[in-house]
Amino acid sequence: MTSQNRLTFIVHLPAKPERYAELEAGVRQVLTDMSREPDFLNCTLHRSQNDPNTLVVYETWSCDREYFLQHHLPRHYRAEFERELPGRLAAERRIEFLDEVSPPLRLSAEKLPPASGVTTLAAAFYAGGSPITSGVAK
Repeated sequence: MTSQNRLTFIVHLPAKPERYAELEAGVRQVLTDMSREPDFLNCTLHRSQNDPNTLVVYETWSCDREYFLQHHLPRHYRAEFERELPGRLAAERRIEFLDEVSPPLRLSAEKLPPASGVTTLAAAFYAGGSPITSGVAK
């Protein structure tokens, strides 16, 4: 999949303190429903450390921005959430669309049992370790 067919964005949802629980419940339901969409790749729901009443959603889709805005944003399962949203927010929702750098760089940590003695690439890099050979840090 090229970055042209990949859409990544961050949504900031600053809740009114007294409506935070309702907002979080609504966001969780919408995210669960949208995860069944064929263009959906992944999402992660966060709570801001700077403002604990702000939810932050990181989403990745296998479509472009225009297609997402025209076809996914107005889906039926979002209708009630969108109607209720203004009353739950302390400030306007902010959507930040992202462009991947070129060439792309995507890293993830390899999860291994703690007793295995194998160091991941990320751990070796941050510890100043040497390159990994055959999946084991030397």
